[in-house]
Amino acid sequence: MQAVNILSRILKLLTILCFTALVIVVIIQITGRYSPFTFVWTEELSRFLFIFSIAFAAPIAMEQREYVRVDLFLSILPKKAKKYVEALIYLIVGLFSAYLVSYAYEFSLLGKNQASATLSIKMFYINLSMVILFAFLALYSFINIYAVLTDQHEVEEGVQL
Repeated sequence: MQAVNILSRILKLLTILCFTALVIVVIIQITGRYSPFTFVWTEELSRFLFIFSIAFAAPIAMEQREYVRVDLFLSILPKKAKKYVEALIYLIVGLFSAYLVSYAYEFSLLGKNQASATLSIKMFYINLSMVILFAFLALYSFINIYAVLTDQHEVEEGVQL
């Protein structure tokens, strides 16, 4: 679990760096509207930073089990059954994410010979964000299965509808 903690810290740091850079680039873009200087690269860079912010932050949300969920069905189940249903949900999400990793990589390869318009960044690297996203979502889904089944994670009661 030490490696998972280090990986989580790295993902958090990358999320903070990407989001901070995104805010700075957007501020540059806004100030450029009211100054004689024009920055054509800011729109493209802000889009890429947003994409990577999501790719790094989504696995952290999975790790901390902070995704929005409707637990109306889970709330009527006995506690022991809740554990197995929640583990099944994480299994489905993990398998689906793992399944999509290879397709995301194939999609990344489509951008191998393409470059972005203003920054001339190979689109392979931008599209690779999907591989990062799905690989880490799968990893943290499987970690959550272990946490749920070993009672390291208490099933929280949500808002009842």
